[in-house]
Amino acid sequence: MKENIPLSWSHKEIESPKFHSVNLPLSGLPWVHTAEIPATYNIEELRVELETSFPGGFLLRGCSSDLAGYLNDNGFELIRTGAQGIVDLENLNKLSRTVTDLVRRGDKQGMVKEISLSENNRQRVSQFIAHTSYGSKPHLRYLFNNTFDSNGRCFVLSTSHDQWLGVLTVSLIGDNFAHTEMILRNKKARAGVMESLFVSVMNVLRGEGFKHFSLGEVPFVSPEGMKDNCLGVTLKQSLQESFLFKAGHILRFAYNYKGLFNFKNKFDPEWKPVYICATPKLPFLSLIDLFCKTGYLDLSRSELISNIKHYSRISASAG
Repeated sequence: MKENIPLSWSHKEIESPKFHSVNLPLSGLPWVHTAEIPATYNIEELRVELETSFPGGFLLRGCSSDLAGYLNDNGFELIRTGAQGIVDLENLNKLSRTVTDLVRRGDKQGMVKEISLSENNRQRVSQFIAHTSYGSKPHLRYLFNNTFDSNGRCFVLSTSHDQWLGVLTVSLIGDNFAHTEMILRNKKARAGVMESLFVSVMNVLRGEGFKHFSLGEVPFVSPEGMKDNCLGVTLKQSLQESFLFKAGHILRFAYNYKGLFNFKNKFDPEWKPVYICATPKLPFLSLIDLFCKTGYLDLSRSELISNIKHYSRISASAG
């Protein structure tokens, strides 16, 4: 696996890297959220290029233990944010009976197909978001690659009448490693749709020679038995990390990360730590910056107001 680039970044046959960043106003750091990296680049060349492009410092999210450990050895500060689940595509036959039963239920509702990266399909995916449970809520930003570029692929589970029930987009990290980006489910879809979609996509990738499939990061989780041998340390929380995980737990009403973990854990992945890394420092204010810049603050506020209104109506009815 090529784990020397952050999640949602990609290797491409280009001569020089293309970095995409946003400024974090409180900490003063640019956050490099996505990038296209020459396929020939090694981890040392990437670090040098980043430090040249952002001489005042920068922040990266979605770093694996390998990448985080290397950056830490070169003066970066880091904080663990959660875990990513990686499926060994050569062991798909070991899926539990619960998952295979759900897949069969999903298969009865439609067929999985890959759609082209056309402008029309891009617009249709954007419109599909309105039919999901989070469609009318503030959307999270910069946490995944939602562009239809040459390194991305899109799969849908569609009925015979071309009604989409689920959408899954995938980015290709390397020759044998693919990564989950957008996971979209029609709120009216019945059980089994997303299981069918995921397993179908994994079978397609396996048939094409891919070895590993990342289910993407789940924030604020520490799966049982997860190790971090690459950093040579135990998973001991720092003060900042403890604050981050407690904040995520308090605000879980806005973002159901436990439900996301339970769904991804069905596929029996190997869970690996995911980090934020920054240079020259990783200030506490950068966590607040990320909370705001990703849209998590807007989502939390929206869900809090919605819950208050909901319970107010219940209290009024009871009275």
